Amino acid sequence: MLFSKKVLTTLLVCGLAIFMSCEESTISNDTVEKEGLLSVDYVEVESAKKGKNTTNTGGIKEGVYSEHLAEINSQLAEKGFDNIKLVMAETITYTSNGGFQAGQTLLANDRTKTLPSQWQPNDARRGASGNDLTHTVFSPFAVANGSINSEPDIDASFETWNNLKKNSGLDILKVPTPAGVFPSAILSFPGLTQNPFAADISTIGFLPGSFFDSVLGPGASASVLGVTFTFTWTAEPNVIALKEVWYNDNFAWSNDGSSGIDIETVALHENGHALGFGHFGRIFVTNGNNKLHVAPRAVMNASYLGPVREPLGTDKASFSNVYGNWPKD
Repeated sequence: MLFSKKVLTTLLVCGLAIFMSCEESTISNDTVEKEGLLSVDYVEVESAKKGKNTTNTGGIKEGVYSEHLAEINSQLAEKGFDNIKLVMAETITYTSNGGFQAGQTLLANDRTKTLPSQWQPNDARRGASGNDLTHTVFSPFAVANGSINSEPDIDASFETWNNLKKNSGLDILKVPTPAGVFPSAILSFPGLTQNPFAADISTIGFLPGSFFDSVLGPGASASVLGVTFTFTWTAEPNVIALKEVWYNDNFAWSNDGSSGIDIETVALHENGHALGFGHFGRIFVTNGNNKLHVAPRAVMNASYLGPVREPLGTDKASFSNVYGNWPKD
């Protein structure tokens, strides 16, 4: 079943769009941790040092307080989901390397292999089955650009991460979205029951760019390819309760590598966030020849740099750090 973008716009929860004009302000991570504020990681942080413009894309060392995201927590409480809270939105961005100043332009310099909040094995609060993590895809919205079925690519990305488990007891299992359920903590859909606990990780699908502007702030529709929302338990802010993943339908997508943004590559990145991995890698441009450099290349680089469908060295290290001692049933 396919839905037009006109129908999709009805998904926004009441009152969310009023925050589209709110300003964002950069704050330190100390403030984020102390006051429990929310951070998003696509926001540029400029520095005048050595004439370079720098961008921290980790969402950890530099945070951005977002009234858009803070309002979501108010709505969660009103809907009876007061045992969870939204704490972070982790993204992958599309970066153009044109129009930079002389010298070098640093686009990203991330060294955060793992995120502050992690899954807890056998967590009864999320209905965990042993030490498994479950994921679901809301099939009606798993259609990119109106015609591309992305669900096999999303499934393949999870299986790729799952294949790294080796001696770990982790199993990532796909479960169907229950009939009559919309598995989002943020959005609602007329006629469907809102149940964010349909799976541990819920892929909502490809949504209009306007949704990204409304929730992440103005400009997100033109820069953010995908976003993973992290919800933790209100009583335990370092333990993940659920994750929710969106993709931006404003971009031209592809699943055959011929052109456009590769769906499986972006899904592998966002589902890395869903598993608790942070951004890693230094990305910069030599402005004299407009040459892009990345060190090291990784699935979890902050910006999309072309197709990469297999975890590389630091990606494997991130997986090992988090799940190397994941208990077996």
